[in-house]
Parts: sequence; structure tokens; C-alpha cells
Amino acid sequence: MKTKHHSIKLPWLTLLSLILFTLTLSVPHISTANLPLERTQLPLPALKSDYQSADIQSVESFSENDWQKHEVKIPKNGSLGSALASLNISAATTHQIGQLENSRLLTHLRVGDTLTIWVDKHATLQKILYPKSKTLRYELQKNGDQYQIKTVQEQVDLRTEVATGTISNSFYLDGQNAGLSAKTIMNLADIYAWDIDFIRELRPGDTFKVIYETKYLNNEYIGDGDIIAAQVTTNNQRETHNAFLLKDGDEIIGYFNEEGKNLKKAFLRNPVDYVRITSTFKPKRFHPVLKKWRAHRGVDYGGPIGTPIRVTGNGKIVFRGWGRGYGNYIKVQHAGKYMTVYGHMSKFGKYKKGSWVKQGDVIGYIGKTGLATGPHLHYEFRINGKHQDPLKMKFPAAKPVATKYKKQFKQQSNLMLSQLERFSPELQMASFE
Repeated sequence: MKTKHHSIKLPWLTLLSLILFTLTLSVPHISTANLPLERTQLPLPALKSDYQSADIQSVESFSENDWQKHEVKIPKNGSLGSALASLNISAATTHQIGQLENSRLLTHLRVGDTLTIWVDKHATLQKILYPKSKTLRYELQKNGDQYQIKTVQEQVDLRTEVATGTISNSFYLDGQNAGLSAKTIMNLADIYAWDIDFIRELRPGDTFKVIYETKYLNNEYIGDGDIIAAQVTTNNQRETHNAFLLKDGDEIIGYFNEEGKNLKKAFLRNPVDYVRITSTFKPKRFHPVLKKWRAHRGVDYGGPIGTPIRVTGNGKIVFRGWGRGYGNYIKVQHAGKYMTVYGHMSKFGKYKKGSWVKQGDVIGYIGKTGLATGPHLHYEFRINGKHQDPLKMKFPAAKPVATKYKKQFKQQSNLMLSQLERFSPELQMASFE
């Protein structure tokens, strides 16, 4: 007997519900009996700025793997534009950079500067690194369709050191023997330039002590900082000259003695450093070229050709050119009645006639132009047109410590003076906190 199979027709929604119910029965249920009672926190990054920053850096790092890195050294008459053009980077990109508010950080380049430049496979500029110094660099980066330039300043550690020495040869050599850098020796001479003639006044046995800053980057010495305090004896140790630095934040106010008097004067004692005086101011001198007696109304400083000549006071260049006896020479007018003259230059500095110059600016270089038998600077000092002996002039001082700094300066100078007195010239060099 044949069994008949009857088919039951169900609505399609009912059929779908039965299928889902069947599948649910077939899937094993997870028992909670063996699960831990506490949640385990996975080390996932935060969904905030830290995560976004990390993600961006990883993308940037990945992108840089596809970039080409180039180093371009700036030649004479070179520029940022020519550096980029050498890598087939469009002039439009150079123009775009030039429109940035701080573009000068990358456009004011010097001969010998090295740029590290990254471009992608389409020769599109992505990044520029310009190390300005060991502690300062400028970075250009592409951000979308725009470029941005940022300044990166490395953190420098400042340490305080002291060096002492006794004059036996020359101030420069004895300073080096005491452990001072050329920069600090020059700075020390500049501080005392108005009161001490380092060429004539120092005698064997005179002493110097210097407390100064040294700079370190990642525990590596990278140079000297400011001179904080100094003491120099002259006249066979019978005269003592103290100098203390006064600052307002990062701004240097000046150097003053223990009485608060400014060491700076209206004029420098000498227009050149570390050279010898070959002829002084004399009413009558036998001229080595003209072979006859005549007045020598200035001071001659002998030295190598090319030695920098510094203007001795603030003023305006009223003449720059050729004079029959002076050769290449410059006249500078100071505060109305004062004038200084600099002759026999091998070449002039960057300042033109009519330029205003500040005390210490280099206006030329020692030479032997005009009536000169050898390389030297002829220097004159005039008051109301009358020649004066520069070596015998007593120049007025600048302003003393301002009232608002007096208490601060007194405390600092007393502390530094006690530190200077702790050290003797035989100590040579030491560091202290």
C-alpha cells in the first residue's frame, strides 16, 4: 500500500521563521561558567590625539620610504630657487614658498649652506631640512597643497666654569693656555676695550680670572656662552679691573664694575686687536717714505694685511675713498665734534659713504695703500678738527647701572666677586655649580 506524502504549503514568512529557529538550535551556546570575572584590557591606542598623532607619523614614515633624499650645497650666487631647480622642482613651488610669512628662514642662504631635500616620485617637493647651527634648524613640510616652515631649537645645557692665568707671553696665548676659547678671549678683550690696552698695559705677572658659561648638547661641548664675571690686573698687579654681567632676561644690559659703573665708553681704545703699535702720536717724525721731518698726528698699528679694522665709536661715514697719502681711507663723524680717520686700508668693509655704523663694526682691513712702507693702519682722533693723541684720551663712560637693577646687580656682583677671590691663577681651570 502506497503511502501518500502530502505537501503542506506554508506562507513564506512562516517558512523563514522556521528556518531561523532551526539554525538557532544547531549553534552551540557558550557557557559563562569558565569565563573570567574581570575584563581583560587590551593594549589598544586611545581614540584621541595620541592615536591620531601616532597614525599620522606612521603614514608619514611610510611615505618617506618612497621619497628621494638629496643634499644640495649652496654655491656662490646660489639661492633656494636654483637649489630646487637642480632637482627639477617647479618654479611655481619656489614662488609658493616665497609667499610664506616666514619664507626668509629658507631664502636667506649663505655660501656653503647645505639643504637636505626630499621629493616624491613625481618630483614634488615634500620636505626641506636646513641646519642653521648645531642647535637651530628650519624645516619645511608639505601639508596637503600647502607648505609650512617651522623652527626647531635644540635644548642646550649651560654649565659655569672658571679659568685663570698669569701673563707670560701675550694675553691671547696665555688665555689659550688657561683653557679659554678664541671666542671668549675676544669677548674678554671687548669687555675691557675701553679701560685696558692689551697691547701696551699688560706686564708679565699680571693675572686674569674669568667665570663664563659653556654650552653642551647631549653632553657634547659645542661652544662658550656669556662671560658672567671677570677680573684682570695690570701695572704689575697694582691695578685691579672687575667686570660683572647684568642681564634682563635674555637681554644683555652691559658690563659694570663693582661700583656699578659702566665699562663701556664713548670710544674704543684701539681700532684693531692683537697688533703692535709701530708709531705713536708725535709733533715731529721722520717720514719713512717722504724722507723728511713732519708731524705724525695719529697712531700706526702694524699687522698682517687683512686684519679687521673696527670703528671706535657710533657715527656716520662722511668719506670713503682714496687720499694721496692715506691710500684707501675712511672718515667717521661722531656726535658732532668728534671725528676718527682710518688710513692705508687694503679694502673697505660693507659700509658705504653715508652709512651709520655702530661701535665695533668692521669698516675695513689693514693694508699698505698710499704712502706706506708696510702693512699698517694709520688712526687719527680729532676734536673740532684738531688732532688729539688717541692713546692719551680719557673717554666718557656710558650710563651706570639703572636704579631698577641696583639691588639685583649688587647681589650678583657680590656673589661673583667672592667666587673670583676663591680662585688663584695657579688653578688654571675648574667648574662649579
